[in-house]
Amino acid sequence: MSESLRKDTIHGVLWRIIETAGSQVIQLIISIVLARLILPEQFAAIAMLTIFTAIATAFINSGFSNALIRKVDRTQTDCSTVFFFNIIVSIIAYLILFLLAPYIAAFYNLQELKLILRVSSITLIIGALSGVHRTLFTARMDFKSLAKFNVFALIISGIIGIFMAYHDFQVWALVFQSIIFTIIVTICLWIKSPWRPSYEFSWTSFREFFNFGSKLLASGLLDTIYVNMQSVAIGKIFPPSDLAFFNRAESLKNISSSTPTSVLQSVTFPALCRLQGNDEALRFEYRRMIQVSGFVIFPICLLIGAVAFPLINILYSSIWIASADLLQILVFAGMWYPIHAINLNLLQVRGRSDLFFKLEIIKKTIGVAALCLTVPIGLEAMCYGGIAVSIICLIINTHYTGKILGLGFAEQMRDIWPSLILSLAMFACSNALAKAMGNGLLSLTVAVGAGIALYAGGAYLFKFKEIALLKSIRNPKNNNSCI
Repeated sequence: MSESLRKDTIHGVLWRIIETAGSQVIQLIISIVLARLILPEQFAAIAMLTIFTAIATAFINSGFSNALIRKVDRTQTDCSTVFFFNIIVSIIAYLILFLLAPYIAAFYNLQELKLILRVSSITLIIGALSGVHRTLFTARMDFKSLAKFNVFALIISGIIGIFMAYHDFQVWALVFQSIIFTIIVTICLWIKSPWRPSYEFSWTSFREFFNFGSKLLASGLLDTIYVNMQSVAIGKIFPPSDLAFFNRAESLKNISSSTPTSVLQSVTFPALCRLQGNDEALRFEYRRMIQVSGFVIFPICLLIGAVAFPLINILYSSIWIASADLLQILVFAGMWYPIHAINLNLLQVRGRSDLFFKLEIIKKTIGVAALCLTVPIGLEAMCYGGIAVSIICLIINTHYTGKILGLGFAEQMRDIWPSLILSLAMFACSNALAKAMGNGLLSLTVAVGAGIALYAGGAYLFKFKEIALLKSIRNPKNNNSCI
């Protein structure tokens, strides 16, 4: 493994972690304040519309970002083609949502959603203006700049959102916070990026990217629709407050699972792309990424689940305590997301977007079936179904990556089972303490402290090899790995 790749990847990981941690801390502070100023039903209004803007965003990207990153010899024409494609699709997507807004409002029987959707969807066009710029920063693994942009935008938009919420703007505080965030990030990307679009559009470049990106688009759409189907079902079948409680639990789960997954995907994809043609090095790095991910992510997810009740009570007040039961279940599904991400990245590195798409069809079919079976029973049943689906989908993913590199489900489980067992023991200990001591600050402090001590002590006592891997990141001498 080249020294430059190792340094680039370590640098990228560290800055993505800084960006993510900084962003999550700021978002958490903002959400804590807003949750005490805005009713759960108002948060639910935004959650009901998420699926529509998410689908539009998937169409705007169309998998072209990953295709652009994957192409080593990308040209000005390539970038300009993607830029104008993004703009055109974003305008079309906005117009479609504008026209559909009355029908979406009628579907949920909430007329205020009509104007909310029409205003909030303007972020689609604003974001499309900087899509290529962001992609080029990612391709260069310049996550330091992206971290600064996002944190700065979060602070400014968060302050404005809190100000509006304090002055009783309710749901509009959330809408304008999102719009202002997107505007600030877009401006920062344009100011700091030297790239500017030229007035050209190449059908040759478009076809090249579309051949790769279209499968990712289809996969992304399936995933977006599936992930947001839960919110649609809850918003339609259950009271709006239930959707707000579910989304609050989901957002806390994402801090420990989906957020690290996005870090892994954005950093490991360009890093692994540089290893194309070297199966031995690719297999080595792939295995190390799996080991480190399990060692770090499993305990974070399960510790948040273990202290769910005191955590939510302290952060958001007792009004949101119904989210705690859901959070304790959701973390057991979310803990596998980073492992999913690394497996799926391997398919993209190998250019197997066709297989990527086929797998998504299979997995989402299973997920939809589980959703249909569990939603009529209740929210908790739906969350338990998510655990089963996550594990089944992991088995499917690892089956095919096993064929590519010889690291299937059994091999990967052997690499991560020590971290899994120790994390489960930590969950049992911390959860028992939290239940025994109530939902106060002392309970949270003791349960978290005991969990960290148990996990860290157990890892050192049993000499987990992942400790050496993490030390090699801090002290990279004689380390030829890219992580």
